[in-house]
Amino acid sequence: MSTLTKAGQLLDLFTVGAPVWGVSEVAVSLGIPRSTAHSLLTGLTEIGLLQVRRRGRYELGWRAFELGEVHRSSSALIPAAHPVMDDFVRRLGKTVCLGVFLRGCVLFIDKVVGDDPLSVLGPRVGARYEAHGFASGRLLLADRPAAATERQLRARPLREPVTRVPVDIDALVRRLGDIRRTGLSFDHGETVQDVGCVAAGVRGPQGEVVASLSISAPLRRFTRRESQLVVAVRGAAAQVTQRLRALERPAGWRAPVVACVPSG
Repeated sequence: MSTLTKAGQLLDLFTVGAPVWGVSEVAVSLGIPRSTAHSLLTGLTEIGLLQVRRRGRYELGWRAFELGEVHRSSSALIPAAHPVMDDFVRRLGKTVCLGVFLRGCVLFIDKVVGDDPLSVLGPRVGARYEAHGFASGRLLLADRPAAATERQLRARPLREPVTRVPVDIDALVRRLGDIRRTGLSFDHGETVQDVGCVAAGVRGPQGEVVASLSISAPLRRFTRRESQLVVAVRGAAAQVTQRLRALERPAGWRAPVVACVPSG
């Protein structure tokens, strides 16, 4: 189990911002001997999760891509959300993002960029950010057990994404309580300067928040239309929740295997 945990920590190092790692860098980052880092990298390469790029540099392997596609095809979340997101952009022109909670972070798994010339591009799909720094992430944090979440937030120093000043944990905990009560999470330029955002929760079969649906716009436009955008994001999240429940299959159901064969 210790080896499995270390392998997981190693894979956590590979992000959109840092997609390539060497043995020494892994050893320093994880605080392990260089020989242990080399053994972990070699083992993950042998099963295809990593591959050697050049001169002892490692990147994600094609097995990681395959697993991602398996997950994407078996999950109902993106198929449930994407049509609603498309419709939202057609009606209001604002950027919409879909995020999920992953080990203290918000992982953005889908987005539709607004068609307004001044639309916000939003975070990159596949990018992971510390949850406390994003409206979407705070929404997901707020749905988790309050006491355990507060302990985790106090366990290590956190910084604000724009100013890089230390996070006021007491204020953050109060903010999460407000989100819990209202079901909405706001950002008025705290994450990205001059960008406003509001997020609402997509709920699973037990009423738990399984994803965040967020709307972003330039801050001045967001402020002027905030009440309209709040109504819109609540409605869109509710639609995704309904579609998700309709698309989910009973236990034991297996999707047919569909091969992608070039035409002609």
